Amino acid sequence: MLMSKFLLFYLVLMLTGNPILAILLLVVIFYALDRRYVGLFPSVTKPFRRWMRISHLQKQLSINPHDSPAKYDLAQALIQIRKFQSALNLLQDLPSAMRETADVEYDTGLCQLSLGKVKDGEVLILHALSMDARLRYGEPYLKLATALAPTAPEQALQLLKEFQTHNLSSCESYYRMAMLYRSFGNPADAREAWQQCLQTYRVLPKFRKRVERRWALLARIQLLLGSR
Repeated sequence: MLMSKFLLFYLVLMLTGNPILAILLLVVIFYALDRRYVGLFPSVTKPFRRWMRISHLQKQLSINPHDSPAKYDLAQALIQIRKFQSALNLLQDLPSAMRETADVEYDTGLCQLSLGKVKDGEVLILHALSMDARLRYGEPYLKLATALAPTAPEQALQLLKEFQTHNLSSCESYYRMAMLYRSFGNPADAREAWQQCLQTYRVLPKFRKRVERRWALLARIQLLLGSR
């Protein structure tokens, strides 16, 4: 593998005649191949598209500050870029009829979790799930479990198990479950969960593999380290 990379670099260098240009061209080639077949590197265009959407929604709200759907869309876009306080301000400014829906309560709880207000976030997310247990294919269970894992690992484990009843294609849930089992001093169950992570990954369609590849890779690393 290393030899093939040197050979590729040599060929590109021969074509360009410039080592710096050759390196830049190789980076572009490897990035393009990764985005097409692997998906470990982040998209360079996605942040730009996201900021364009945020800018559009902000302009829309500057024209009509009472446009609640646009306000909610902007809050969700801000959550994606981890601007949780700004998103929370928008969510709390929505009409009460919208604030009381499962989706808005979950997003509000997620912001609270991310801002360190774990108890407030937990209450909101559990209430959202009481309204719709299958909300976003069980995503709230996974997010809440991730937040509670450091302080309430047993509860986090139960949440992950509940999440898996709603979503069978999440490698992340098996990876996080394995880490909890390991923290409980149960390496056999941890190993089994990592193996289930890889098994789940193998049967996923291509578009899902791009999303879950990171967790499958981490699980494989943990299994390799554990075997030594």
